[in-house]
Amino acid sequence: MQMLLMQIAQSVMGFIGGMNMLGDPDTNEEVMSFYKRVFEPVVEILDAMLVPILILVGTAGSIYAIILGVNFSKAESADKREEAKKRMINAIIGLVVTILLLILLKLFTANAEAIATWIDSFSGSK
Repeated sequence: MQMLLMQIAQSVMGFIGGMNMLGDPDTNEEVMSFYKRVFEPVVEILDAMLVPILILVGTAGSIYAIILGVNFSKAESADKREEAKKRMINAIIGLVVTILLLILLKLFTANAEAIATWIDSFSGSK
């Protein structure tokens, strides 16, 4: 896992360094070839992992919310009901935030090439 993270960090740092070296606005083909060589494999890995992660998180969150709902309905005292209610609300908020972040990651991976071109436009304006 550490090697994978190290390779991803080196790829991203190499991509940023390469983007800074390509300051000439006429080098769009170089930017795209650099993007395809360095950044595209990372995007493909993230894109392939999104659906299984979304299924796993959705399933685990739903099961946890059902368990908390059962605990809420079985609670005998007001304190236990309040505690179960707080946990249920926190679980639902966590599930929604996680799904939104996964959707944002999907948007990022779908538009990664446009983002790379946008980053290059800043280095080309110097």
